[in-house]
Amino acid sequence: MPQTGFTPIQLYRSSTSSNTPSASDLQDGELAINTADEKLFFKNSSGVVKEIGSSGGSTGDVAGPASATDGAIVAFDGTTGKLVKSAPLTSGNVVIGNGTGAPNFVAPGTVGNVLKNVGGNWTSAAGGIDAPTIVSGNTNATSGQFLVASAGSITITLPAGPSAGDFVVVKDGTGAAATTTFTVARNGSNIASSASDLVFDKNFAEITMTYIDATIGWSV
Repeated sequence: MPQTGFTPIQLYRSSTSSNTPSASDLQDGELAINTADEKLFFKNSSGVVKEIGSSGGSTGDVAGPASATDGAIVAFDGTTGKLVKSAPLTSGNVVIGNGTGAPNFVAPGTVGNVLKNVGGNWTSAAGGIDAPTIVSGNTNATSGQFLVASAGSITITLPAGPSAGDFVVVKDGTGAAATTTFTVARNGSNIASSASDLVFDKNFAEITMTYIDATIGWSV
């Protein structure tokens, strides 16, 4: 009940759920409330009725942070209960969530790179098979390379410390591997579960070698 001697001030109101005031119901700056939905409305200077609050949170535009920056990522901070901003999102970067804090950003890196899962984290890495590289001498391979041997009696050395999913494609380009072999050196990892190098001895053979794990090593 109002205090004795005072007249209560009541807003333009409705107790019917989902009722909203029309522009003709309000003057500029006038407030209205829906007591069933627990929502508050006003009419702005353009004559448009806007919802400015509710007991369950506004369904309108999100406001803040006050010092917003174009292109910045905004996230909810459960400690302060506020919206906070991170650094602006650099053009071309990808946003990666980490589950417990500010998001991570992955730059595109070298042209042709793809997103790659390395140890449970996404990173920019070489993707697909590179254009063939002709090699005529001893060569250290990198993941994703397609190496074509143009000479026999050479050694192609696989990458050291590979990760699951790394791969190298090797091909005999001489057509004479059966006579003059060349070697793919395992470089500390197994090849097809064996601690032995691979000897290429099939003419024009092409093998995709994919690293699986420490036991299998490079699958062929």
